Amino acid sequence: MAVSNGNCFICGKTAGKTAIKNHILKEHDGDGEDCWLFKAEGAYNKDYWLFFTVPINAAFSAVDDFLRDIWCECCGHLSAFSIGRNEFDMSEKLSSLCEGDVILYEYDFGSTTEIILTVVDEISRTKQREKVRLLARNAPLRIECDRCGAPAVCADVMKYDNLCAECAKKVDDDGMLLPVTNSPRFGECDYEGNYDIWTFDPDKPFPQPQKPTRTLPKRY
Repeated sequence: MAVSNGNCFICGKTAGKTAIKNHILKEHDGDGEDCWLFKAEGAYNKDYWLFFTVPINAAFSAVDDFLRDIWCECCGHLSAFSIGRNEFDMSEKLSSLCEGDVILYEYDFGSTTEIILTVVDEISRTKQREKVRLLARNAPLRIECDRCGAPAVCADVMKYDNLCAECAKKVDDDGMLLPVTNSPRFGECDYEGNYDIWTFDPDKPFPQPQKPTRTLPKRY
């Protein structure tokens, strides 16, 4: 799979992961509240990536909520942040971090999705209502059907196959198909990307939309 490009959600620039990071630091470090610039990547597929800002005095719970919405939430599973054997409490402030820290985020301790978070740098932004602001994201990956090579639209969870629309019609294990999502949790548990509202659209204003009111699953 080729290295994935992505989009800056502020100005619309299209580039690879490293170029987007440099672009953000050069062009979008403004005035206002002090934030951490985070990079998030799938632990086992780094073609899924995000760049986002969070105020340094915010809690880990703000990042947890964001990652659940954009990449992980399906059934209200537990989650955790850690560096080595040191696990962070969700109420702990991000001010305990340092530039360069690499953090493991785990969602669901059954069908676990692992995400690597890197504290890239300090950055400043205009104060906003939402604690997390998405700055850039990889463009949706082209996933091929394992049977015919056409673009896949879903995964057969029982057979671990990615399927196009035509091949999916031939599957007889009812209820075990999950849609293709732009997430490292694609194909796991009951993940369908229900809470992911962060789709890049060049024909609309670039700033992140406000999250709608949602009823999330109870965490267990």
